[in-house]
Amino acid sequence: MADSKDIQRVLRKFEYGVYVVTMGRGQEGNAFTASWLTQVSSDPPMVAMAVHNKHQSARLLKEQDGFVVHLIEQGQEGFARNFYGPAERGYAKLQATPVTDSPATGSPILEGAIGWVDCRIVKRVPTGNHTLFIAEVAAAQMARDKPLLTTSNSKLVYTG
Repeated sequence: MADSKDIQRVLRKFEYGVYVVTMGRGQEGNAFTASWLTQVSSDPPMVAMAVHNKHQSARLLKEQDGFVVHLIEQGQEGFARNFYGPAERGYAKLQATPVTDSPATGSPILEGAIGWVDCRIVKRVPTGNHTLFIAEVAAAQMARDKPLLTTSNSKLVYTG
């Protein structure tokens, strides 16, 4: 059997985008930086996102109907860092950020993202120390077609 350090070293090589996810309503909502996110269906369009159960965002998503995934442009690491780290420090992450309501779920849409995906949660699946949130894409918009911020072109790496 493989050494746990070998497993961790190999899994860190997996490539992920770096996204900002919002939920709730307006500036009273919450936001966090996520990278364990992928498309899982094209008809209907669906995504899946894994969130660690110890994080407040996992608890909040269990109470929500939906969320918005924001696509962040390569070079906007500072923007993503505004939402990085535990929400346990409070819900103030959105108070200084201009937001609008998404069309399908009403979750906050952040100014400055190159695009967003408005998602309705259809299933929650416990997966080890994470919960997998499976959601149908209800609306999306692309403001600028630019390269994405990723785990390999930034210092934002999540290893669970």
